[in-house]
Amino acid sequence: MALIVGVTLFFTSCQKEFLEKKPTLSSLVPHSIADYQALLDNNTLFLSAPGLQETTADDFEISDAGFQALIAIQMNAYKWTDNMFVGLISVSDWGVQYQQVFYCNTILEGIEELDGQLVNTPEYNQVKGTALFNRAFAYYNMAQLFAAPYAANTAGSMPGIPIRLVSDVNARYPRGTVQKTYDQILKDLEASLILLPENVMYKTRPCKAAALALLARVHLTMGHYQRAGELAGQTLSLRPDLLDYNQIKGSATERLFPSALPNGNAEVIYFKSAVNYAFPATSALANVVVPLYNSYTADDLRKTLFYRNRGNGVFTFRGNYGGTINTQMFTGLATDEMYLIRAECAVRTGNIAVALADLNKLLLHRFTKDKYLPYVLTDQEEILKLILAERRKELVCRGLRWTDLRRLNQDSRFAVELSRTIGGQVYKLLPNSKRYTFPIPDDEIQVGDMEQNP
Repeated sequence: MALIVGVTLFFTSCQKEFLEKKPTLSSLVPHSIADYQALLDNNTLFLSAPGLQETTADDFEISDAGFQALIAIQMNAYKWTDNMFVGLISVSDWGVQYQQVFYCNTILEGIEELDGQLVNTPEYNQVKGTALFNRAFAYYNMAQLFAAPYAANTAGSMPGIPIRLVSDVNARYPRGTVQKTYDQILKDLEASLILLPENVMYKTRPCKAAALALLARVHLTMGHYQRAGELAGQTLSLRPDLLDYNQIKGSATERLFPSALPNGNAEVIYFKSAVNYAFPATSALANVVVPLYNSYTADDLRKTLFYRNRGNGVFTFRGNYGGTINTQMFTGLATDEMYLIRAECAVRTGNIAVALADLNKLLLHRFTKDKYLPYVLTDQEEILKLILAERRKELVCRGLRWTDLRRLNQDSRFAVELSRTIGGQVYKLLPNSKRYTFPIPDDEIQVGDMEQNP
């Protein structure tokens, strides 16, 4: 294999105690299944997801003093500036994901050159399935920022993101369309589902449940409610566990959730965390917006487990599903999201009984014991609004709110206008604004000769 890869440069440090001991490579060129698995166990790279979408979403706000403490890219994102990346040489939310894609393409090409007797062995299938899964996850994450929101009537004409399927860095990749972007994501995930094992030793490696869960998330984003609900159900048949929040104890100031790694949080199916912009996951300056905080009732344990009271009406986030070992925002896959996906899709397709059963099961694990009164409703729209409200409350600070705003804004019933005031100046983001799509970084436009987003 001609391509030389710096295998040892990226191995993780903070989570390496949870991984198998890596082989000592005799050269920088991968030449075995173990070498390729070692590349995929590069947690510093592959477990990193974009983070700016939490800054641009509407769950948290920051004071004028806090705003001045942000770095330039966060300031621009918080104000929804047209070109938030102006003057930047590199943009992590773009570059890291394409680095993941490059490694995946390198691995997918390399394993085809191995001894044919290795094909279809469990080790081979896991490596290939993991590379396909990681490539799909990277493209999905990028599509939520750099491509227009998915809409069936425009997906075939709106520009997507460049889909790179070979490792050749000199190859040119046209942007294609939003539809082609999602088609590739689904193709990779469906292929990975056949290859991945049902069980893995570490939640830093994907399993079948992870592929099903990501497929459910993607189909929900596309508005494929029947299919998304089915996939969420298949995920839950493999990973049904929910944490009982009554069992989570600790002080008013510490992080309370069990460490997701290696296997502490039973809800976590696959671990991933966002680029650490310190907003809002680790910032003492980012305050949950008042309407969201007030939407939790007194008996809702999430009100104290998710937020720390810093006085003077300031409540900052501490409910990270990464647990105590990880200060970065958890953006992986978990069972609570699957219950909410199945509930939303069930009510949208007319199955009210399933929708309420899933919602009530989740909330029974979230409220003070014996204080929760299960919902008994019959109005389809009322139930849908309730599920969407609970989705926001449950999945706060998971990197999902921005995607939800993009998809729900297309329905006038759920469209919202965002507004924030900085230094006395009011900034607004209207539903379906073009600013819901981030600009392509300038250097990529110049080098790749690509069309910029409007």
